[in-house]
Amino acid sequence: MCGCAGQLSFGSFLLRVVAIIAIHNERPYLANCLTHLVQNGVEYAIIDNGSTDGAENILSEPRFAAGLVAVQHLPFTGVFDLNAQLVAKQRLAATLDADWFIHLDADEIMHSYQEQESLKSAIVRLDAQGWQVINFDEFVFLPVDANYVTDCEGMQPLLHYYFFEPKRPRLMRAWKATNNLSNVGSGGHILTGADFRLAPEPLTLRHYIFRDQGHAFEKYRRRQYSQAEIARGWHYNRVGQPETKFTFPSPTALERITTRGERNLRRDNPRLEHYWQW
Repeated sequence: MCGCAGQLSFGSFLLRVVAIIAIHNERPYLANCLTHLVQNGVEYAIIDNGSTDGAENILSEPRFAAGLVAVQHLPFTGVFDLNAQLVAKQRLAATLDADWFIHLDADEIMHSYQEQESLKSAIVRLDAQGWQVINFDEFVFLPVDANYVTDCEGMQPLLHYYFFEPKRPRLMRAWKATNNLSNVGSGGHILTGADFRLAPEPLTLRHYIFRDQGHAFEKYRRRQYSQAEIARGWHYNRVGQPETKFTFPSPTALERITTRGERNLRRDNPRLEHYWQW
C-alpha cells in the first residue's frame, strides 16, 4: 500500500516505531490499517474499547501477528469517550519499548509525500535531522466515485478528496518517545509538555471518514458523545447535524488524484471546515 518500496522488516533502520490504535467496532477498517503498517515497517499496539463486531479476531491472523506488540481493553461505557481513549493510549505508551510513537485511528493511512519512501523511513530520516515531533496534513477522501473496500488489495479506489486544515500545525501525530509529551488536552491534535523540535516537513494522513453514503448518514447520528467533552467544545461539528448535511458534495467540488497511489496531493485550497459544514 501507499507505494512503499517492498516489505520492510520491523527491525529495519534501527529505530522502533509503534502506532497506538484505539478501536470500537472498526472491523471494516482494521485489516487495511494494519496491512499498511506492516508494509511500512511500523509495529502497533491496540486498545480495544469494547468492540462487538469481531474486530479483535483480525489481530490473531498470522499476517498481523508479528507487528502486534500489545493489546489492552478499555471498557465501553455506551458513549464515545475520546479523553478516555487518549489517556489509555498515553498509559500504554509509557509501558512500551519504542523510539517513536504514532497516534493513529483505524480509518487513517499515513505516508510520506516522497515517492517510494515508507512511513518508517520518513520518520527515521526526520529523526536523523534532529526533529522530535511530526505534523500531518489531513486529506479527507470521500467515496463519491467508489465505495471504501474492506481488506483492499493496495490503495483504496477513492480518488476524490479535500485538504482539511483549519489551522497549522494541527495534527502532531508522531513524536519521539524520549519527550514527555501529551495530546490529551487537545483531543489528540496538538502535543504539549516539554519543549520539542517540530519538523518543518509534514507527512500525509489520508482520512477515510466514511465508507459509503449510508455510513455517512449513520455514523454520527448513532454515536453518543461524552457530555463532558461536548462541554469542552469537542465534537461540535458532529453533534446535532441533520442527516441530509452528510450528503456527499459533487465531485466537481473536490480535488482528484488520477491514480490510487498518487502522492502529489494538493494543498493550495485548504478547507477550514468539513464538507457537511460548507
